[in-house]
Amino acid sequence: MILALLGSAAKDSVAREVLLKAGERITRAGHPFELIDLAVEFPQPHALHDYDDPPAGSQTALLRSRIAPAGAALLATPVYHGSYSALLKNALDHLTGDALSGRPVGLIAAGGGPRGAGTACDQLRTVVRALGGWAAPTHIATTAADLTPGTALDFLHHRLDDLVTELLSFRAPCPPFPR
Repeated sequence: MILALLGSAAKDSVAREVLLKAGERITRAGHPFELIDLAVEFPQPHALHDYDDPPAGSQTALLRSRIAPAGAALLATPVYHGSYSALLKNALDHLTGDALSGRPVGLIAAGGGPRGAGTACDQLRTVVRALGGWAAPTHIATTAADLTPGTALDFLHHRLDDLVTELLSFRAPCPPFPR
């Protein structure tokens, strides 16, 4: 299963639209795709005292249990002030250091311009590595203009094909064994 974390609260966000396009490709390739809309499912700040031993039913425990069986992940975020969203940051901060161990992670960022979105993807690569994951070589740094018909949209489709191919090629067949 490929698990996607959406770090945008806007229902019409570019990050959401691009993430759903990736999900369609994953599903068409015959693989399960699951979306976690952080704004809907995990909107509250996680309690810091839950980190080491989260109680059953807490947001921290629920988020960790949803991520554990994933063979790969996708992180999608809008870009705010040159970085990824606080909604995504809050969720990632409450995962353990091995939460993405041995798994590929695709990165999608949507900003006002491609440089800001690329920077957010670069920042997320560091976080993915800190969580034991492997950021796929292809990332999607996009803007709303990329969704209009024409050359930009065609290029976005090619990048999405590349990203999904990488995720499916390198995904873990099953969750890693605890050490």
